[in-house]
Amino acid sequence: MFTIIRAQRLLTSSTESIIENGAVVVDGATILAAGPWGDVSQTAGEAEVLDLGDVTLMPGLFDCHVHLSFDPASGTTTTAVTIPDDEALELMRSNAAKLLDAGVTTARDLGAPGTLGTQIKAEIAAGETAGPSLQVTNAPITVPGGHAFAMGGVAEGVEDVREAVRSRANEGADLVKVMTTGGFMTAGSRPWQTRYSLEELRAIVDQAHELGLLTTTHVLGVEGIERAVDAGFDAIEHCGWVTESGTKFNEEIARKIVDRGVVVSPAMNTACMADSYFCPWDEHDAVVGNLRKLHDMGARIIAGTDAGIGLVHFARFADGLSVFADAGMSPREIIASATDVAAEACGLGEVTGKLSQGLRADVIAVEGDPTEDWEALRRPTFVMAAGRRHELRPIPPREIDPDMAQKIHDTLTQGAGRPVAQGHSH
Repeated sequence: MFTIIRAQRLLTSSTESIIENGAVVVDGATILAAGPWGDVSQTAGEAEVLDLGDVTLMPGLFDCHVHLSFDPASGTTTTAVTIPDDEALELMRSNAAKLLDAGVTTARDLGAPGTLGTQIKAEIAAGETAGPSLQVTNAPITVPGGHAFAMGGVAEGVEDVREAVRSRANEGADLVKVMTTGGFMTAGSRPWQTRYSLEELRAIVDQAHELGLLTTTHVLGVEGIERAVDAGFDAIEHCGWVTESGTKFNEEIARKIVDRGVVVSPAMNTACMADSYFCPWDEHDAVVGNLRKLHDMGARIIAGTDAGIGLVHFARFADGLSVFADAGMSPREIIASATDVAAEACGLGEVTGKLSQGLRADVIAVEGDPTEDWEALRRPTFVMAAGRRHELRPIPPREIDPDMAQKIHDTLTQGAGRPVAQGHSH
């Protein structure tokens, strides 16, 4: 039987006008029609009608950077593997459902031990586990002792990294993730330092593209950003402009990012908000200012949160969008970053990201009008992922223990080999 979801407002994509008294017709996991109630209500015959009232129907959201195997409530932030696979899978199931609570119907898991990513993806696709449709990388490719090496993706040298890419394809990964620089969460890996040569990075990209896989890379340091762009990566995660002592935006490299159409997933989140700031890269105004410059130059920016790291909770997806707003993005740009622009960046532009005939039934409703006030995205009232309705649970309040936040900040700073300022507080 068909289902018609009706609401006072309908937004079919980030660029379309709001349709008053709109509806979406769903058949199983597929959208049959979306438009004014008077037009689409004729298409479904005997249908169940869900009248949601004074809300806005819109496409489901994307979180393009999550780590389902991490526990944000643990009070620690590390890439070390601390629990066995069966416990990690249970944690991933729980975290996947929390993404749905936030209205996230598609997500990218960009690093989990071994093949846990493809396992949880298959469970969700089969309807055995509640969660967003996933794209997964499994273990990221990294140098010995490099960022997230404990997940099992160590490779060095051109032939070795090519073989690592082939392994991901054989495992059923959707894309390849590489740790081009060190990271704050892996002590001793040096976030500002580039860990792979241009030749190795190009080998990874070429092999992945030969196998039909997209590529993305964790990259914090300035040199690493340029090298990743020159190697031809489809997307870059973080793009932090990190130096040994802070950050330094490079306009010449940024121009290459824009001109070559490289997608930037800055992975902004709760840690990057002004009143709960504990991001270790640099001071708040510098980090947001760097993102603002990139946006002002015309970079393609997509929403991703790095959810799973300490105090970055899966259901608090919209905290990262608030950082986008601080960086000067308009409500429609913010919606685009989490819907159709994200879908295109993930190679899913013909699958989801909009509400139109033939696309996957990823439909949410939010209070208010998100094209006027992006904060409406904080308040999902209805979520359907791949045609399956999710019973929403309350999104937990943003409660940041300042001592825990400071401890995480200092631990990451020390792990990166930077001095911790005495008495420093965020």
